Order: sequence, then structure tokens, then C-alpha cells
Amino acid sequence: MSLDLTMDAGEEMRFLNRINRLVRRLARKTHFTVRELEICLLIYHKLVKDQNDPQARFVSTHQLNMVFDTVLGISDQVVAGRIYGALEGTTVTSHITMGTWARMLSLLLRGTLGEKIDHCFRVYDISGHGKIRREDMMVLLRGCFVKHAQEEVEESIKDLVDILIRRLDADHDGEISLEDFRVSIRKSPELLECLGQALPDRVHVYAFSRTFLDRVKKF
Repeated sequence: MSLDLTMDAGEEMRFLNRINRLVRRLARKTHFTVRELEICLLIYHKLVKDQNDPQARFVSTHQLNMVFDTVLGISDQVVAGRIYGALEGTTVTSHITMGTWARMLSLLLRGTLGEKIDHCFRVYDISGHGKIRREDMMVLLRGCFVKHAQEEVEESIKDLVDILIRRLDADHDGEISLEDFRVSIRKSPELLECLGQALPDRVHVYAFSRTFLDRVKKF
């Protein structure tokens, strides 16, 4: 089975040889088969080539924003930045590595509830202190509201923050720790993305899987 009909046999073999060790390593850390990983990394490879820069080695954040918008249904660039920043373990990044790309797709497409809980917490921990504080929640929820009737919106956000703190603050210390978040979301999974989108919706997950990954099953 050829990975991509636009690649000749020699180019494909060189590509597979180059990623061989990475694929074996990622197969132990993701929810993908070896063949699915090869396809995911091929997408990354083609994105790098599309930059028309022979020195380019990584997918840029500009390209990632386009992927998030057109493929994963996450159009807010600030939200997208928080998502791949959380995956890279930093709030500032100019590119994403091939390994992080594969781990990102594994999480977003096939992540367990536990993985998604930890991911959403990292996305919402915008201060990077390991706690979600009231002021963090205010910032996150402001981005979810249409910007009109500002005073009314602000009061609504404050009321919503009060409600969410009561629901999520398991140890009642006024802040949401990772353990608070885990305990609360396992009790009420519907609150997983209560502070804004951090995952693609089911429609986009299905479309991506059907377009790129399900082709593996046909061979």
C-alpha cells in the first residue's frame, strides 16, 4: 500500500526510513497503529514541504492555525494557541514538532477521558501555576461571550464563575487544582469544556478520521 500517490517509491521509502524510530516510539505513547502514525506524520511532512522553504523543519503556528480552523473546527487562534501550547508544555511557541503533532492528534481524535481531563486543565491553566483561579476563569469565559451589552455580560460571567467554582472546587479552597478538576469532571463529564472549547467536536473528529485514517482499513 502506497502512503501517498504523489510520492514516488524512492521518496516514500526515504521518508519511512527517516521516521522509523520515531514511529516505534510513538506507537507506545499514542492510540494509533504504526500505519496510522505513518499517515499522520506524512501529513506533517507535506505541511512542512508546503512552506516552500528548503530549510524548514517544523510545521509553523500559522499552518497549525489553518489546520485547527479548517480541519478541526477550532477557529479562535487564541484557543488554538493554548491547545498546542499546552501540548508543548509552554505558552509561547513558534512551531510544533513532529512528535507533538502525533501526540496532539492522538489526544484530540482518540484520547481517553482521563487524557482529555488533564489536557483541558492545562489549556485552562492560563497563568501556568497549576491552579485555575477566579481571574483565570473570568478571562476564559469572556472569550466565550459575544461582545455586546458588556455590563450585562460581565455580570453573567461573574455569576457563571461562582457556579463553576462551587461545582469544580472539590477541596473548597477557592481555586481549582488538577485533582479538583479530575474529581469533578469524572462525576460530571458534561463539564469537561465548561471554560471554553479545548477539543474538536465529534463531527470534525469523524471527518478527519474518515478522510485520513480509515483508508488504512481498506488495505
